[in-house]
This record gives sequence, C-alpha cells and structure tokens, in this order.
Amino acid sequence: MTKKRPQKKKTAPTDELNILAVQPSSQKVEPADVQQSADKIENPVDDAASTPVPVEPQTVEPTEPSLDTSSIPVTFDSPPTSEPAPEPSDSIASSDDEPPAFFQAVGILIGDVTFDAEKTFVSVGGKTYPLYYSGSHKRADVALKKEIETTGIREQKLIVYPKITHYPGGQQPYSVGFQLVAFVKPEASQAGVSHELQDLEFRICGLWQFIPVCRIPCISVFKNFNQQRLEFIKSAQLDKKVNFMKASHIPVLWRDALVPPFRFNPKLEKEAQGKAFFVQLKARFNSERNTFEFVSLLAIPSSDAPNYLKAGKKDKLEVAKTRLAASKARQRDEARVSHNDAAYPPRITTSAPKPKRKPKVVAEQ
Repeated sequence: MTKKRPQKKKTAPTDELNILAVQPSSQKVEPADVQQSADKIENPVDDAASTPVPVEPQTVEPTEPSLDTSSIPVTFDSPPTSEPAPEPSDSIASSDDEPPAFFQAVGILIGDVTFDAEKTFVSVGGKTYPLYYSGSHKRADVALKKEIETTGIREQKLIVYPKITHYPGGQQPYSVGFQLVAFVKPEASQAGVSHELQDLEFRICGLWQFIPVCRIPCISVFKNFNQQRLEFIKSAQLDKKVNFMKASHIPVLWRDALVPPFRFNPKLEKEAQGKAFFVQLKARFNSERNTFEFVSLLAIPSSDAPNYLKAGKKDKLEVAKTRLAASKARQRDEARVSHNDAAYPPRITTSAPKPKRKPKVVAEQ
C-alpha cells in the first residue's frame, strides 16, 4: 500500500479584503508563441480596470456613467505616505541575464528645480512639471532644497516616480507630474538606478493594457504583494486600504509591440477576454508629447505576473460613493453660504455726525 504525499496548502487571499494575488510562473512567453497563446489565456485582471466607478478628486477609480462626475479628476500615483513597506532598492537587476519580476516605475530626470511657496517644480525640455514627495521621502525634499540653497545650482539629477493624473471620459488629456525619491550628486558613486538608466529613462514593469480613461495603452503598475503590506491592509480603514492598493497607469508609446495591449470587451464573457501580459521595459520620457516612449525590453513578456495587491470592486465603489457624497455636501454648503451672503449683504453702519458747537457770545461791557 503506497502512501500519498501530502499536498501543500496554498493560502488564498482573505475574502473580506478583496485582494487579487497572482502566483508567479517561471514560464515565459516566447515571441513566436505570443499570438497563439493570446487567445487561449485567462485574464488575471478583472473588469474593475475597465468598469468606471464614481470618484472625487485625488481618488484613483474611473467614474460610473450613471453618476454626474464629469469634472472630477482621477489621480494615479505612487504609494501613499502611510505605506509601511521598505524603501525600494536602488538596484535595477540582481543578475545580468534577466531582471527580477516585480512591479515598478522609476526613472531619471535632469532639470531645473524651482520652489514657489510650499510647492516644488522641475523644468524638463522647456516644460514645467510639479514635483511631489511622500512622507517617506520628505528627507530627500529637504536635502534637495538645502543643496540648491548652498550651491546655487538649480539643475539637478533626480530619481523620481512618474505621477499621472487621468480624467474621466478620456476627452481631457492626462497630466504628468513626478514624485521625488532622491537626487544624485555629481560626486556620488555610479551604482543602482542612476547607473543603470540614462537621463530621462524609466524602468517600467507592469501589465500592458488599455484603461477606459486613456486613449494611449498604459503599463499598469500595481502594489507588489508581501506579508507586511497584507498586515497593514488588514488593520487599515476601508478608504485607506483602497487608496493604498491603487495602481499607477503610465501611458507608453510602443510601436510594433511584441505583445498586444489587453483591451476589455464588455460583449465577451470573462473566460473569453484574454489577459494582460506582464512586461518589463525601458522607456524614455518625451516632454514634447508628455508621454513615455519604448526604448528596449528588459525581459520577454510573460503571461503570468508577480503577486500583487488590488482592491475589490465593491470596496472601490463604496469608497468612491462616500467621497462623492462628501464632495457634493461641501459644494451645497458653499453654495448656501454664498446665497446667504448675497441675500443679506452686510449692514454698513455710519456714525452720527457730531453736533456743531454754538459760537460763544461775549457780552459788551
């Protein structure tokens, strides 16, 4: 009688967190087999990436057609300041043959840095872009200001994350900004990102697909899965959890792409949708077009992505509705105050004129 080997149990994502964790695979899609496999694979990204939900400014989800939110921007950016994850490594790859597979978007900018009150800007190619920083990178922002004040040199070499703001409907062009990670001094050792990337080059790794609010295909950069982030999500409030797991959708011009970008088709069943390929590439930022242009591949596109976090549709919809209701309530309050001010203008009080003194009468002697 032969004994059966016990099967290893796989820990499934917690249902109440609505987290999508995709298991990595060592198999890679060869260029010759890409077209044949594109019609046979399932889509790891559910239709949440193509199903709009209502939002307010500084949220990450597209708007739901049934709600009037046509003027509300949708912001896709890097991790929130409360993220407990460790700092990203300055190393591009662990081996010369193939970089590690993980979601990432980081690059090098050289431009003139200026300060206006509490805001920071960087000029690239004759255009000015906002330069943000998160709480985890505040020290880099302070050090950059001190460096410019000390040396008087405004042209700096920066390590940044791209920060893209898309708008509902796809009619208004997206806006581009950058989040400061660090800056590189001339005497710094040539290693890590500053060594692996040329000026204006970015390493972008994510899912190659179309999103409803952008006409240019994007590389969607999701949060990499790890146990520390999972523990943070379990204890976080719903709005913070959804905000933490939002993705960054970076438009990339990639002519003659090795694999086609995934496009959600509402007329097809989920099983027949296909899937988005995980791509790893270098792209150069073109300030004239405000987009990123393909330079070279870092690895063959894969039909399997690394483990990543993604908020569920129900959670995203609930948070979006709550924020939208709060935004409308603020607008009503502002309108009510403005109406009251117009209906009851402030009274202008004037002091009564002082009585004139009577002239003194001097009796004749």
